[in-house]
Amino acid sequence: MSIYVLVALAAISVETNVETTAPPAPPPPAPTVRTVDGPMPPASQSSDKEGSPPIPKGNPGYWANADDYPLLALEEEREGTAAFRLTVGTDGRVTGCEITQSSGHSDLDEATCAKLIERAEFKPARDKNGHLTVGTYANRIRWKIPDMESYASHPIPLESYPHPPQPLNFSDFQIPAENYPRSALAAGEQGTSVFTLDIDDVGKVQACNISYSSSSLALDQQACLVSARWQFRPARDIDGKPTIGRTKHSLEWVLPKEALRNAPASTTKLFNPFEKAGSFTLTLDFDVEGKRVNCTVEQKGDYLFMGSPSAFLGQACDDGFNQNIKPFVDAEGKPEARRVIFRMGVEHADAVLPEKAK
Repeated sequence: MSIYVLVALAAISVETNVETTAPPAPPPPAPTVRTVDGPMPPASQSSDKEGSPPIPKGNPGYWANADDYPLLALEEEREGTAAFRLTVGTDGRVTGCEITQSSGHSDLDEATCAKLIERAEFKPARDKNGHLTVGTYANRIRWKIPDMESYASHPIPLESYPHPPQPLNFSDFQIPAENYPRSALAAGEQGTSVFTLDIDDVGKVQACNISYSSSSLALDQQACLVSARWQFRPARDIDGKPTIGRTKHSLEWVLPKEALRNAPASTTKLFNPFEKAGSFTLTLDFDVEGKRVNCTVEQKGDYLFMGSPSAFLGQACDDGFNQNIKPFVDAEGKPEARRVIFRMGVEHADAVLPEKAK
């Protein structure tokens, strides 16, 4: 249960406006559930003779997000939809929140009002004469925990510079539940497989090598099986010609909700992202006009925490990211060339523990 809480992204949805008053407005359309990231239709607005209700500024879907899910509700996998009515002042800020239909869980209801009061902002209501007035706005928030899928990281830069292989379809990195190995499902096994792929000069995977095991042979083997079907834009040499290359990925195996709920606690594998030491260095040279004239990437060692950050940093040397920046200036304010060095890494040393922990 606790593992699921750590990896679950709680899906919270906000419905379209279902009630708008003060001044009166025509009946709004039937509500349509939208996810947090989806676009929201504007609030209903009455005619000039009747005035206008409060209108949300921005997307109401962003008033609550995955980080707002109450921890206990997440642990107990409790879901529900809370209907609310907000009182909106003449400054467009929320002055009151009432739960008009409970989600069935007090902590979800409380989180609903707390986040709406904190984040919701409106264009205030106006009366029939166009004067600012107090109004109300009604809607719903749906608190829902989705089934999780296993997923692979974007490429972790390794070799093949200056232009390493690039995936053609990032949706392949989402591993559906039906591709979870049956033996790992039965044993309740999950973990992270880290592997390198050798890519030929037409973008096909030719070899897969596990560099860090998930502690499950079935999961490691499946990581190589699913990645063998991925397609890449091949690496390019200094002249821009296709060539063989290598890319690295981590694949986080997450048990489907039902399997996780029934998994034996003893089979859940612990994961240590700091187990291996190493560093990643990005060096950029800019001229007096702020144009990037040099970009190099250096990796030492092999530490897992380099997954997504280093994938992005490695792409910083691609031509598509070669954009000018505001020039650096010296103490007198004159533009000057400058080298920028960005470094991240993991080092190991003897621990300094408090006496009670020794």
